Amino acid sequence: MAEGEGSRKAGKSGRPKASQKPKVESPKSEERGGHSERQETSAPDSYRDDIPNSEIETRQTANLKLPTENTMEVHHHPEVEKKGLKEYILEGLMIFLAVLMGFIAENIREGISEHKRAAEFARSYYEDIKKDTVAMYTATHFSRLKLAGLDSALIILHHYTGTQKEDTALYTKLSLSASVVPFDPSEGTYEQIKSSGSLRYFDQKLVSLMNSYDVQVKRTVKRDENDLKFILDQYLPFIIKNFNSEVPYDYRFLHRISHELYVTDRSQRNMRQMINYVVDLKIERLLAEQQYKKQMEISVSVLSELKNEYSLDDE
Repeated sequence: MAEGEGSRKAGKSGRPKASQKPKVESPKSEERGGHSERQETSAPDSYRDDIPNSEIETRQTANLKLPTENTMEVHHHPEVEKKGLKEYILEGLMIFLAVLMGFIAENIREGISEHKRAAEFARSYYEDIKKDTVAMYTATHFSRLKLAGLDSALIILHHYTGTQKEDTALYTKLSLSASVVPFDPSEGTYEQIKSSGSLRYFDQKLVSLMNSYDVQVKRTVKRDENDLKFILDQYLPFIIKNFNSEVPYDYRFLHRISHELYVTDRSQRNMRQMINYVVDLKIERLLAEQQYKKQMEISVSVLSELKNEYSLDDE
């Protein structure tokens, strides 16, 4: 290329240039020359001169296709067919039925559990009423014995003449006058039923009977308490003042009488006062028996209803 440039310059000047001797270049200059040539031939499109046209076209075609192949795929949602009003109503109805069936199943499960719990309470309450019934029979039997003794004592007092025989008879007939057999109800199960809110497990008729029985039990207990209060506050002080307390002790614990049977004050006034006390004792007993009778009637109804409702048998 240096020679060409020299000839063009010579042509322009119109003067022939003297020939020059060839220069011997050093290896370093050759390297610089070779490097310059490589730089000149490394133009942007110079590589095309060394690559066949067919291969260039193939690469260009591949480059054109490459963006298309790397493009992300777009997923289109499938078209959903619109539902009609009937289909929405049907779906809503199915959901409603599912919820309703779950609710019914839960109620059935709770009903079975409540009935089982009620049966357990019914059995326990049934046993409590039976115990109360036995206690009522015992209290009633004692009341009859006591009333019989009071009636006999009243006959003696109305015709009292002050003989030793009459005094002995008074001690005998009044032996039970200061005694009591208070009714002690079994209220454990009923109180548990009330406190736990389990009365709702029972039929309304049975609940009414249970409540009536509970009210009557309280009346019976209150009547026995009044009887005991009268004995302790009024009757016993009078008896201690007029009778020998050692005799009741002998009669009850030693089963033989070893002390004198006497009446401290045999005056008519004192005998009349004794009659009044005995009559008051009799009234208290009769009132108590009325409550016993009412309670027995209600207990029979409660036991019968429990047996029919829960198929309970006496064990």
